[in-house]
Amino acid sequence: MKTPLLGSQSPLTRIVFTVLLTISCFLIFFIIGILLAIPLFNVNLFNSFTSITDYSDPATVNLLKYLQIIQSLGLFIIPPLLAGYFFERDSIGYLRIDKPSRLLIYLLTIVIMFAVLPVINWMVVVNEGMHLPEFLKGVESWMISTEAEATKLTETFMEIKSLGGLTVNLIMIALLPAIGEEFMFRGLIQRLFNELFKNIHIAIFISALLFGAMHLQFYGILPRMMLGVLFGYLFYWTGSIWIPVFAHFVNNASAVIISFMATKGTISAGYEDFGATDNLFLITGSLVFTGCLLFVIYKIEKTRRDFLI
Repeated sequence: MKTPLLGSQSPLTRIVFTVLLTISCFLIFFIIGILLAIPLFNVNLFNSFTSITDYSDPATVNLLKYLQIIQSLGLFIIPPLLAGYFFERDSIGYLRIDKPSRLLIYLLTIVIMFAVLPVINWMVVVNEGMHLPEFLKGVESWMISTEAEATKLTETFMEIKSLGGLTVNLIMIALLPAIGEEFMFRGLIQRLFNELFKNIHIAIFISALLFGAMHLQFYGILPRMMLGVLFGYLFYWTGSIWIPVFAHFVNNASAVIISFMATKGTISAGYEDFGATDNLFLITGSLVFTGCLLFVIYKIEKTRRDFLI
């Protein structure tokens, strides 16, 4: 078997290469996506893209959904697969794609993702109450406007009433981000920082921080970082990338389905209110119960590994 192109390079060199590879893939996919959008959506490069914030236009929303899918492919899915090939000539093995897990672990993961909701929603409230120092007022204003625009776009994507629209959203908002972001942040980045610092816990928290910051939504960075830590330990303990992918999918798909049901009038609460509470007892119970479930997964996987050894 041929030696991998970057197999002997240091972790820091691999990290720098990953950054450059990701930027290159994103630009290539974005350019190709724009060129394909011209015949697919009858796009005028000058008129269509200057009015791309007109969320009341269904054609604009469809174009934005298409670009969102292109972004998931070019920014998150393709770069880790290429990196796995350059680093080991085995993308499947490098990202732990070939490591399935047991049904029990998937079932426990579902319970965990719903059990942790009160804590996650509480962290959203805490995060929203954070403010930057006065001398960074301009940066904070930019963050607020960016946050508002991102929220508006998400709400626009979520306003669907047909099963076809629900299917598209499950693919665009739940499936592709779950696969791509976990391949990138857990399968690739977490591993690279573990190789750099020789400490899995530091690697998990750094990858979780980058995962939270990647969304460019300051007032949502804490809950996203906590989810990143959760996904990181699920990956570390199970050794399968599909467990954090599944957890990520459950989280995003729940929001899509709840929003769909709220839009249809089936339920009254929206996805942003699902699992939210200001009851400190419930929040504490959520944290403790989630921790117990994670400990169960840890013990199950440790026992299985000890048995295999």
